[in-house]
Amino acid sequence: MKSKHEKQWEKLGSKDPYWAVLTDPKMKGGKWKKDEFFQTGYVEIENIFKKLNSLEMMPSNNLALDFGCGVGRLSRALAKRFHKVLALDISGSMLEEARRANSDIGNVEFRKNSEDNLGFIDSNSIDFIYSNIVLQHMKVNFQERFIKEFCRVLSENGVVAFQTPSKLNLKSWRGWAYVFLGNGVLNLFRKLKHGSSGVMELHAFPKSKVINILRENGVSIVHVERFDSAGKTFESYMYFAKKDLKINT
Repeated sequence: MKSKHEKQWEKLGSKDPYWAVLTDPKMKGGKWKKDEFFQTGYVEIENIFKKLNSLEMMPSNNLALDFGCGVGRLSRALAKRFHKVLALDISGSMLEEARRANSDIGNVEFRKNSEDNLGFIDSNSIDFIYSNIVLQHMKVNFQERFIKEFCRVLSENGVVAFQTPSKLNLKSWRGWAYVFLGNGVLNLFRKLKHGSSGVMELHAFPKSKVINILRENGVSIVHVERFDSAGKTFESYMYFAKKDLKINT
């Protein structure tokens, strides 16, 4: 049995996968040009690595994890920086398009993961984990599980950078809409606006809890900054953290 979350993203991936990844209203209905779409990934990863460099936390370049890869927007860019990229997504339809669109890239493994863990990945094996506009679509208990899994699979001195909303932005009318309506009612409006294949739920995970999870699982916070890729409805943050080096005594 597929979960509700998985069913939503199978529909999104089969109907309009590029718009589902980057929901620019002007690009709905298959209007993204692939070269322009993938260029946004190169720009994003370039900016992230400039930030990592400024924070003096550049990772080793062996193995990267693109969590929630969609059609491989960021996987292509990461492939230029790492020997291998493991690109995971819950949607088989997204992954089918990812493999087609990135058939020229030899060092990316696109893999479906419908579980609420990363159990097939060895502990302490990933040098760099990146995730943006992905965790926000999961309920909080699933976000917590995956953040813990990030900590587990990250190599010693490995680096993780991920985004998720922290709370509703009550300076925005959209934030107040969430307060009064919630995802259940808003899903009806999403279906009216975008069709049955346009439902993307959003869930906030408080910043204080995210930080506690990282610290409790052997990962040190290096930097946290506002990163509102979830839109004006939420206050979102990007977390930059590094796994502690174990010292043998």
